[in-house]
Amino acid sequence: MTQWQTLYTGVSRAAWGYFFLYFDIRLGQLNILPEFGAYLLFLSAIHFLEGQRRDLALLCPLGWLLAAWSGLGWAAELFGTTLDFPVVGIVIGAVQMYFHFQMMTDFAALAQCYQGADQTLDRRLLRWRTLQTLLLTATTILFYLQERLPEAWAAVMVVLAVVYIVAGICLMAALFALRRCFRDPPPEPYTPTWS
Repeated sequence: MTQWQTLYTGVSRAAWGYFFLYFDIRLGQLNILPEFGAYLLFLSAIHFLEGQRRDLALLCPLGWLLAAWSGLGWAAELFGTTLDFPVVGIVIGAVQMYFHFQMMTDFAALAQCYQGADQTLDRRLLRWRTLQTLLLTATTILFYLQERLPEAWAAVMVVLAVVYIVAGICLMAALFALRRCFRDPPPEPYTPTWS
């Protein structure tokens, strides 16, 4: 696989990982886009891109932790129960925030290296990364305050969900735009032949 194909594949997998993360499509009780699928795609993206951004490899243990936790949650939900461990939930929330913040920081650095002169993909990725982090923080905090805000809880969560989905779509669009940077390899430099 060429370097260009590796970059294209890695960015593609990260973009599709966010599709699994942001959309919840169900067949009865079964979520057919489970969150652990997102983390497995992110881990695959890291594998392809760590040669370009060595910091990404540091996220692997956290990615495996998040994949395992969300897999357990998916399995528990399938059997009609939930994982209700408040302290663990707070730690997982913090790990998620760090994982996504750092991964998108590395993707923005990758964009800065490969985007066209007139593109601002790096800034778009950083903007959506920051909004995503703020939304994850707000959602985590509000989840543990839901008993204190019973009358406003539903309205607040609907607003946060809408903003979260819009931010997710914009983040995926930025990643797919970055992927287009790697669709065609750069032209070979012209080497004159002298006869």
